[in-house]
Amino acid sequence: MFLSPEQQKQWREQGFTLKSNLFEPELINQSVSYLEEIHQQNKLTCLDFGSNGKLEFPCLNILDEISIHNRLICCAQELLETKDILLTQCDTWGKERHHIGQHFSNDDQRIHMDYGNNTFLHPPKWEQPEVVSIIIYLSDISQTGGGTAVVPKNDKTQQFYNRPYLNMPGIHNYSFFNDRQHAENYFQREHSEVFHFRQKLYQHEIIPQPQKGDILFYRLDLWHRGTPVKIGQVRFVMNLVFKKKECFWINHWNPGWTKKLYYGELEKLFIKMTPRQRGVLGIPLPGDPYWTFEKLDYLKDRYPGINVLPYIQGIIEKIS
Repeated sequence: MFLSPEQQKQWREQGFTLKSNLFEPELINQSVSYLEEIHQQNKLTCLDFGSNGKLEFPCLNILDEISIHNRLICCAQELLETKDILLTQCDTWGKERHHIGQHFSNDDQRIHMDYGNNTFLHPPKWEQPEVVSIIIYLSDISQTGGGTAVVPKNDKTQQFYNRPYLNMPGIHNYSFFNDRQHAENYFQREHSEVFHFRQKLYQHEIIPQPQKGDILFYRLDLWHRGTPVKIGQVRFVMNLVFKKKECFWINHWNPGWTKKLYYGELEKLFIKMTPRQRGVLGIPLPGDPYWTFEKLDYLKDRYPGINVLPYIQGIIEKIS
C-alpha cells in the first residue's frame, strides 16, 4: 500500500490528498533538468492548460518514466479500489505569470470542477468515485507560486457539494471565462445568486504547498483552481487522469496511445513496460480471458524480447 489509510480516507471524504516521496529523487531531478532545458529552447507555457501536444504521453523521453510509474498506478488503483483502471490524460507543461486580466488566461483561474471537459455527463454520487485526477509538481510551489487551491468537502463546506454541480463557467448555459475576475464579474452582473455562492467558495479554499516531486490526488468533483505564479518563475507540473475501466463515458483526453508506433521508440517502451503499466493503456492484465497461448505467440512476434511469462502464468492459473 503506497497511500496510507488516512490519505485514502482524506481523498474519499474531502476530495483530495497530498503524497510525498513516491518517486525516486534522481528521476524527479533529471526530469526537471530536462524540462528546464527544453523550456529554454521551446517555451512550454501557454495561456490556458497543457503543452499543446509537445509533452503529451507518450513523450518518448524521461517523463514517460513518471507517467506510468508502477507506484503511481498502484496509488490510483488503491483510491479507485480496483486493478482495472485506464489512463485517459497525461500532459506535462509550464505556467508563467504574464497574462493576468485576459478572459482566457489561467494565471488567476476561476474556481471550478474538472468534470466539465472530461465527460458529457454529471459526476456520480460522492461515495461512488469513478476517476482520480493527479497533479505531479515538478517545481517547489513555495519558490514558484502557482499552487492549486482546493475547497475540502467537510461539515463547513457541505453546502457547496450538493448536486447538481452547476455554478461554474461553461456549465448550464453559463458563459465561459477562465480568468477569475472576468468569471466573477459575469456572474455578479448576470446571475447574482451564483456569484454569492462562488464568493463563499473562495473564502473556504486552502492552498497546499507541495514540494518538487509531490503529488496531489484529487477528484473531478472537487472545487479547485490554479493560482498565480510568481513573476519571473515557471511552474512545471504533470497532469494525469485515471478512470475505472468500465467507465467508458469518461473521455480520452490525449491522442491515442498508439499514434507514435511504427518508428521503434514506442515499441521499445512497450517491451520494457510491466503488465500493470500496459494495463492502464488498455492491454488486458494477466489472467484476463483475452489471453491465449496463440495470442501470446503473436505478441512475441510483434515485439521481440517482450516478457510474456506473467501472461502465461495467468493462463495456467485459470485452467489449473
